[in-house]
Amino acid sequence: MKFWISGYSQENCPSVCLFDLDQYDSVWKTCLSNPSYLCFHGPFLFALGEFKEYGTLTSFRFQEGAWIPVDSLRTEGGALCHITTDPSMNFLAGSCWGSGHLFTVRLHPDGTFGPVLFSEVLDDGTGRKSRMHFSKILGQYLYAVNIELDAIFCFHQENGALRPASILQLPAGCGPRHFYADEQRQRFYCVTEYSSELLVIDSSSPENLRLLGRYPMLDPGFSGKSTGSTLAVSRDGQDLYCANRGEDTVVHFRLSPEGTPSLAGRYSCHGNCPRHIALLDDDRFVGIANQTSDEVILLERNRSDGALGEVPAFRIPFASPSFLEDAAFLENCLFWKTSFKEHVF
Repeated sequence: MKFWISGYSQENCPSVCLFDLDQYDSVWKTCLSNPSYLCFHGPFLFALGEFKEYGTLTSFRFQEGAWIPVDSLRTEGGALCHITTDPSMNFLAGSCWGSGHLFTVRLHPDGTFGPVLFSEVLDDGTGRKSRMHFSKILGQYLYAVNIELDAIFCFHQENGALRPASILQLPAGCGPRHFYADEQRQRFYCVTEYSSELLVIDSSSPENLRLLGRYPMLDPGFSGKSTGSTLAVSRDGQDLYCANRGEDTVVHFRLSPEGTPSLAGRYSCHGNCPRHIALLDDDRFVGIANQTSDEVILLERNRSDGALGEVPAFRIPFASPSFLEDAAFLENCLFWKTSFKEHVF
């Protein structure tokens, strides 16, 4: 079983690696500056660089046993923290936490970057600081999540060109951060950073998004400071997991057939600051990137009820991890049937 890990740069440590659990070692690794998030499309890997005053994008293509750098681009906007591509790989969208920029940039079939198509600091007219953290492309719409403005902006998109469609204003001070789009149930499940809640949103009408419910992620007895980070949902749509930084837990919600969450369990992350979680190996494990304790934890998952093991199945040292992703989508690709070569970039 192979999966990706990336994080914040530390001297003499790889910042991106493809880890093989069977070998218990990385089979490919490279050193980029602050690649706090990755995204993938076919044989391409896209990595961001998160910096205070600007961002960077780097593309790689798998060939001859290695991921070879293809192109790089410096982008406007401070603290670029999330990127995603559309299904046709016509463009890439980026979100900047530091400056509030949302941008899109053309992608060429060879993995090189084209011109910037859209770049704007999203604003709600209140004068508050704008902080973008996440975007999702679904058909002709792009959804952009703004932590500080407590809002989800919806845009019509045509090959990366954006025009406003609607804004969902969420409860003041909640700080929406990441969401999972359940297209079958027509629901968004959104983790909030500031209030550590799970929000359920009706997404059946993109131009009229509606908040349906709020579900606390913290134990009622917890009295310290904690912030929500991200979430992961099982392939069968029955189990949803959220991470709390501060309480340092992974919270398990069971989803009803209609999509209503009910609290099913709370588990230690066995470290500090779980910045990102992901389901790995056909939902066999929940992987946890514990950023400030420099370790990735794998908790085994019970497939029948979604419960997690109380003791880590694996502990993998990694400097300041902030991102995990299953590599199973590559297993059936012809280019995967070769050995890997380390690349230092």
